[in-house]
Amino acid sequence: MYVTKRRFQMIPRAAAPVLPSNSSMTTSPPVQPDTVTRIECALLLLAYFIELDGDVHVPMYEKFEAELTKLKATADVRSRASQMLERYRRSGAGNAIMSKNLSLSSSEGPFPYLGL
Repeated sequence: MYVTKRRFQMIPRAAAPVLPSNSSMTTSPPVQPDTVTRIECALLLLAYFIELDGDVHVPMYEKFEAELTKLKATADVRSRASQMLERYRRSGAGNAIMSKNLSLSSSEGPFPYLGL
């Protein structure tokens, strides 16, 4: 097996919570990093594997890279939509969004279509 002399610094995993000595077995599991962070770590690991093994891992790297781009684009759209809604709330201009249509309760059922 061929190993290069270069050293790569790997990103450490999230530290496990320190449990008190009298803790029971019913503790909550450690918090997982978000998907974007996990994919970024996987890309770093795949880059290391590509350095060691050559092009055999390139297809997986490209797949993860495309998924990361898609996730970041989705997060960007959500952020822009949230900012637009926040600007609307602060402006106080008009009532383009009627409060009864924003009800999150389904107990009253959907509003009927009035054929506007």
